[in-house]
Amino acid sequence: MPSKQVKDILDHVRAVHHQLNKACKQLSASEPDTRLQLLLDYVGRHEEAFNIALRRYEKEANAKAAIDTWLQFSADETINEALREMDLHPGMTAEEIVEQVLSFDAKLMALYRDLAESTSSAQVRELFSDLIQMAEGKQHQYARILQDWQ
Repeated sequence: MPSKQVKDILDHVRAVHHQLNKACKQLSASEPDTRLQLLLDYVGRHEEAFNIALRRYEKEANAKAAIDTWLQFSADETINEALREMDLHPGMTAEEIVEQVLSFDAKLMALYRDLAESTSSAQVRELFSDLIQMAEGKQHQYARILQDWQ
């Protein structure tokens, strides 16, 4: 099984979040419904905030050892597939948009769990556990948005 450093895995995850942010911005710009524009902007801002949080973590001195850790990792295609399966397009309802984003996040959360469980490094385990908590928090926020939407 191939190996990768945690920082390379995080770079890849950050890249797909950036692509999702970009897709949301593009769709928002062409969306005639103001409420859906706001939702897409909100999703995009969350993706951007996620990337900022990852960069900040990587800059912390105590994270250096964790991000330089090598892990057995062959899930690059899983990450790419999660993004490819996202089908954000004009005419979607708020529920469909949120469902797509939550499905994407669920796939990444499963990956984070696998990575946390497969390492002997407490720092790496904590990193991926923190990413799971961030994603779970986002799921709760989207659930509230959908409740308010109706």
